[in-house]
Amino acid sequence: PGGRGARRPPPPPMGAVTIELPAGLVDPGESPEAAALRELKEETGYTGSSACVSGQLAMSPGLTDEAVALVVVEVDLDSPANRMPEQALDESEFIRVNRVPVKALLPTLRELERDGCVPFTGLYTLAVGLQLGASGLADASAALST
Repeated sequence: PGGRGARRPPPPPMGAVTIELPAGLVDPGESPEAAALRELKEETGYTGSSACVSGQLAMSPGLTDEAVALVVVEVDLDSPANRMPEQALDESEFIRVNRVPVKALLPTLRELERDGCVPFTGLYTLAVGLQLGASGLADASAALST
C-alpha cells in the first residue's frame, strides 16, 4: 500500500507548493465520509471505501473555530476502477498525485521540504507517527529532525 499526496500550486497564504492529502469541504446534506470519497475521486481519480471517521477535530483552536473530521479511506489499487485513475479537477485546481510507499513517506516529505515545498500538518504528523510506530520513542528526535 502506498500513501497519497498531492502537490498544488502556491496558494497565496503559503507562497509555496504544499503537499497535502485529498481534502475538501462537506457540502450541505453530505456526510464527512461521502465528502472524503468524493474528494478522493475528484483530486486523485481513485475510488475507495470509508474505513472509519473521527469526531470533530480542532485545527487551530487558539486562532479559529475551524474544525475537521478525519476519514480513513481504504483504496484497493488492484480494483479495475483504480487501474487508470482520472482526476476530475475544478478549473482552479492543479493537483499532481504522488504515490509514495508508506515507509518512504517521511523521507519523501523531507526531500520535498528541501525543494521548498510545505507539507500539510496532518500529513507530516501521520508520517512522524508511522516512523515512531515503527522505531519506537527512542527515535523520536530522529523522526522530528530534518
